[in-house]
Amino acid sequence: MKKKNGLVFGVAVLVLLCAAYAGVGQYLNHSSQKKKQQDEASKITMTELAKIQSLSYKYKGKELSFTKKGDTWKYDGDDKFPVKQMKLDSFASTVSKIPALRKLQGGDSLGAYGLDQPIREINATDENHKTTVILLGNGTEDGNYYAVVKGENTPYLIDSNLYTETDCGLDDYLALEEFPSIEGKDIQSITIEKDGSKEHYVKKKLDEEKETIEWYQDSADSKSNKVEDNSGLNVLADSLSSLTIKKCSNYKVQDSELMKYGLTSPTEVITYTYEKNGKEDTFSLSIGSLNEDSSCYYTRTNNSPYINEIEKAAIDKCRKVKGEIKPE
Repeated sequence: MKKKNGLVFGVAVLVLLCAAYAGVGQYLNHSSQKKKQQDEASKITMTELAKIQSLSYKYKGKELSFTKKGDTWKYDGDDKFPVKQMKLDSFASTVSKIPALRKLQGGDSLGAYGLDQPIREINATDENHKTTVILLGNGTEDGNYYAVVKGENTPYLIDSNLYTETDCGLDDYLALEEFPSIEGKDIQSITIEKDGSKEHYVKKKLDEEKETIEWYQDSADSKSNKVEDNSGLNVLADSLSSLTIKKCSNYKVQDSELMKYGLTSPTEVITYTYEKNGKEDTFSLSIGSLNEDSSCYYTRTNNSPYINEIEKAAIDKCRKVKGEIKPE
């Protein structure tokens, strides 16, 4: 009987201990949440703006102004300009709520912080058509900046985010054309047109599981068309899939302008078919003349309005590999 009573007592103690532990856990969790809320409430913010609909500032004497139309940012100077949407979203997010490291109340005049002749003046208009102007002044040794909302006399010390967001010109907001996001193994055929002649290569899959393949010239219907060594075309496929745009020279090219880029009659046109996620597609790249410093070739995809620059070394690598391909 004593043994049974002892067991009951032990279970009761255990239950009490579990309840106490749960209570302590809840208390600590509540205290942690409360402290977090207090910390958030105690943070100083320089701005608290509603959804921003337009942003503008000057960079090296040039006015940059963007307006959000629906869900899309547009450059006010040219509606066709392809804007990097994520970059403008980030800029708007930074401006809408700027955390301050310190609020400099009762200090020196604005001139002492370089705010009488600001290095940057950012205009932000929210969905209620209210415009807020933020002035950026001197930088500090540790990389922070003094700032003030125009019309107010109390400056703030803020981090470098706002300066970084506005330390760029129009070219930095230009969204580059996207090439297919593929690997060399996804390319199924390659066609090269140059000097009025055309070379065509097709890939034949031997074993899907082992990923063994053969390359053929013109057609895989005859063994006599088989390429002697797969490595050359595999390297060419890898090189084509890794081509990247260095710069966009023109995002709304007219046919009358193609000559100055050497693209009225391209020196070479490379077309490949690829398979990605069960879908087949085709990509074509026309190669024109070299740019002014001969570091890049002007290129154009299909009938795109973009004229892009691709590094000369990357294009030359494709050409070199192509020259080493031999039939069996």
